[in-house]
Formats: sequence, C-alpha cells, structure tokens
Amino acid sequence: MRAKLFVLGLAVSLVFTAQSWASSPLDSCGAKGASFQITKQKGDPVPNSPSPDKAMLIFVQRNERCVGCSVTRMGVDGAWVGANKGDSYFAVAVAPGEHHVCANWGAPLARTESKIELTDFQAEAGKVYYFETDVESYGEHSAPTMKLKQLSADEGAFLVSRSELAVSVPKPK
Repeated sequence: MRAKLFVLGLAVSLVFTAQSWASSPLDSCGAKGASFQITKQKGDPVPNSPSPDKAMLIFVQRNERCVGCSVTRMGVDGAWVGANKGDSYFAVAVAPGEHHVCANWGAPLARTESKIELTDFQAEAGKVYYFETDVESYGEHSAPTMKLKQLSADEGAFLVSRSELAVSVPKPK
C-alpha cells in the first residue's frame, strides 16, 4: 500500500511540476539555442504606422556605456522575433491583445539575473509600443546589467531616430 501511495504521490508531483514549468515566465522567450546574424543599416526612417488590425512593437537598444556588449534577443509570446546589437532598433507587428515580452542579453560574463528581463502589456490595434533595453554599468568594478522598459511614444521615436536599423536573421542550427 505504501508503494502505491508513493507512486501516486510521485505521479501527482510530476504533473504539477510540468504544469508549473509550462506556465513559467520564461515561456515568453524563445528556444534556448537560437542565435541571430545581425547587420545594421544607417539612415533608415522610423517605421511606418502599423496596419489598422495590428499593433507595432519597436525594440530599441542603447549600449552607450558598454563596450563590447553582446546581442540582445527579443521574444514575444514564446518566440524570438529579432535581435539588437549596440545602438539599434527593429520592429514587429502583433495582433491586438495581451502579450509577454522577453529580453535576453547574450553577455557571457554577466550574472544570470542580469541577462533576462520580462514584461507584459495589452496591445491595441493601430498603436505603436516602444520597448528599450539599456545596458547599465555602474562603475569600473561592477558588472553591467541589462534593463527592459516600456517607453513613451515621444521618447521611443527620439531613440529610434538616433539608432540604426538592426536586421536580424536566425542562424542555422
């Protein structure tokens, strides 16, 4: 009887473990091994307005204070949608509704908690949303950290005007 109860308890705990993993905040990111080839284009205009049935997300990255910083992958609802490197931006269209955003900074020497930032928001059709990843370094002996935040339309458009367009293509595995 004890063996049956143990097996039943183990099975129930595995089900709950699988369920909690499936609803992990990191589910907004993409596959772990994905990487991107990035080229930057100067002088590209700020992206056009989205189609009336979509929202546009614009991801801007600032790395003014971080020499040699790595690529930051951006995920939406469980899939990588692109990546930035240095002072750059890119845009993607999404359907209206709730979305979960993941920024994953590829800095090899940064602490794990400094490599991932998550947020969620409600997108409305026809609107533009700006998100910034900013690498911060607080001093000569402190490790840099990456932060993700949603920006106002004015601040976002200003940062885009000072950045290069990042064209990211997934690398073959």
